[in-house]
Amino acid sequence: MLTIYKNIKGKQYKKLIDLLSRNCNRFAFVEDRRMMEIEEERLAFVDDMISDIKWNLIEKRIQREWETTRLSEDTAYVFYFHLNHATAEFLKERSHSLFDWIGELPEDLMFYQDEKCILAVCSHEEYFFVDESIWDQFLRKT
Repeated sequence: MLTIYKNIKGKQYKKLIDLLSRNCNRFAFVEDRRMMEIEEERLAFVDDMISDIKWNLIEKRIQREWETTRLSEDTAYVFYFHLNHATAEFLKERSHSLFDWIGELPEDLMFYQDEKCILAVCSHEEYFFVDESIWDQFLRKT
């Protein structure tokens, strides 16, 4: 995995999502419970936000760690989805860059092919890990 400290924005972001949707079968994002003022309200907001893709939700897990973060005491919700045309369009419509997945949106996008992580974003630290072959494909197409 390579570590990249560059935000992918605009048309490049959409191209990256398209490439990932051809090479991955699921994705996830994180809702950090430490950042929730009122947990029930935030979860209701997320449920409303994902209403168009809810049938693609695989599971919602409470976790202490994920690809880019390990929490010592706190937990977060990690939402796992099938990655397909509908969910790829959702990702492209909701954001215009990898690092915009923070604040109002959930954070820390992760993309998988089965159990192998292909790309994982740490939004607040502004970096991401990416499989070298996927990154090479992306660079050739941009």
